[in-house]
Amino acid sequence: MTKNTIQRLLVFFLGVPLFILFELYASFGRNLLIVLAAMGIQQGALYETAGLFEKKGIKLNRSYLAVLALLSSALVYLSPLFGSRLPSEKSPLEILLIVSLLGGLAAIAPFAFSNKDQLDALLPRIAAALFSYFYCGVFGACLVYIGSCFSQHSTPLFIFLLMTSGNDSMAWLVGVTLGRKRGIVAVSPNKSLAGFIGGLLGSLIAALISYFLFPQAGFTSLALLLFTGLCVGLTVIVGDLVESALKRSAGVKDSSSFIPGRGGILDSFDSLFFSAPLFIALASIWGFFPPLG
Repeated sequence: MTKNTIQRLLVFFLGVPLFILFELYASFGRNLLIVLAAMGIQQGALYETAGLFEKKGIKLNRSYLAVLALLSSALVYLSPLFGSRLPSEKSPLEILLIVSLLGGLAAIAPFAFSNKDQLDALLPRIAAALFSYFYCGVFGACLVYIGSCFSQHSTPLFIFLLMTSGNDSMAWLVGVTLGRKRGIVAVSPNKSLAGFIGGLLGSLIAALISYFLFPQAGFTSLALLLFTGLCVGLTVIVGDLVESALKRSAGVKDSSSFIPGRGGILDSFDSLFFSAPLFIALASIWGFFPPLG
């Protein structure tokens, strides 16, 4: 049994039950502890992303971007409290959009005051700063939104994690047992076509289970939920490949060595970042997770 197999079994048999117990019995303050954990993940991922750019000689102001990202997540978490008190009432989703746009402007505004000797390297630095803020700041704030801003707090979080972890687990299982055709994507040569198909099936199975497990979620159609699962599954795969492309371009195997045996924070949560915005968008369009009672 390989080390990776042992880690995945521990996550399944230890981590999953602990998360369920935690969510059921420690979900005060609209999942405040989980939100704080998401913010910590966001900060770690931002520092690692900036580190990848530094491998290519593109230096970013990590502290400034970290403050912007943290502020974005904090405002999203607090949006149900102050959004209704604004002169023109704003929903948490509208606040998320406003915060994302203003944060993007703030991320690149300091470059307007660059010194003359910095001008030659300005274009890649601006692009890297904007990418890092949106990739970790905005997408990280989307994780905060899923955990705290839907009318139902625990249900969307459970379903989102079912779809994403189901994809990851099935992709690994099918890839290890049936994966023969590898090297279909240059950024991640070890990925197999069977693994990709298994991952999509994992997200679809998670959507099917959610339909019967969470009747209070307001699913008007099983087809819509399965479509959501399929889309989330695709973004989980693409998110993983995007992070692989970043690492391959930077010439590193892992985003960091923060998590023993797993690599960096970004290595473990890249697919969540990428799939969270789409999950929010589709759930909002279909009207999932209406207020209870």
